[in-house]
Amino acid sequence: MTTNALASAVAGAKRPSQIITWTDTSGNVLDLTGATITAIVKNLDTGVAVASDGVFAITDATAGKFRWAYSTADVATAGNYQVQFTAAYGSAPTPARNFIASWRVEPSLTATS
Repeated sequence: MTTNALASAVAGAKRPSQIITWTDTSGNVLDLTGATITAIVKNLDTGVAVASDGVFAITDATAGKFRWAYSTADVATAGNYQVQFTAAYGSAPTPARNFIASWRVEPSLTATS
């Protein structure tokens, strides 16, 4: 499964959250009706992967849209990441679907006087 590119975030900034549309390689949306979304975030600089404790809310199930509201830990460190999203359905139409997307957390700017 693939999706549109993930928008970059800023280190320490939990807003705005982002809306993600889950599509397959042909561009067809994945119906998220009845799904629960989770994610694992892997820091490509350190190789450390952790479960996101952000909030994943399906906003338009039949259009494959969900919102990722970052947790503080999700945006704690600037760097390059991979995020593996999982849509778990229980038993139908399939137990789970996954996709991995690249994501960047930009350093926060600091003003000087």
